[in-house]
Amino acid sequence: MSGPRSVARRYYEDFLSVGGSLDVADELMTPDVVFHNPISPDGIHGLAAYKEFAQRWYTGFPDRLFTVDDEVAEGDQIAIRFTISGTHRGPFAGAQPTGNRIEVHGMNLFRLEEGKIKDVQAFFNPMELYGPIGLAAPVVAAR
Repeated sequence: MSGPRSVARRYYEDFLSVGGSLDVADELMTPDVVFHNPISPDGIHGLAAYKEFAQRWYTGFPDRLFTVDDEVAEGDQIAIRFTISGTHRGPFAGAQPTGNRIEVHGMNLFRLEEGKIKDVQAFFNPMELYGPIGLAAPVVAAR
């Protein structure tokens, strides 16, 4: 697999954004990948759980776009500043479709192992996601 920058870009473009495929995760992530983020208190553990998480995005925001705004890579680690935009057209996190637009700004820190994503730490304000769809954000301690 290519370097960290290529892997991270494929994560956003080929896995999470419109036209992305859950199957791409098999190429990009280790089977025991871990995803820590502000809306999943216990984190997401393993490839199957990560795909289920992504499917919720696919359903809730069918026009979703994950944009890479900036990136810094060193060795097997990469930091990506991102923007997520989309329209809430399907159920997501217990909220029925509102038709409201979201725009979420944040950063992911990726750690790769043998060219695949092993660990992702996400940092963003959950209210940028939950506020527009009428939900209160969960309180999750930073790691």
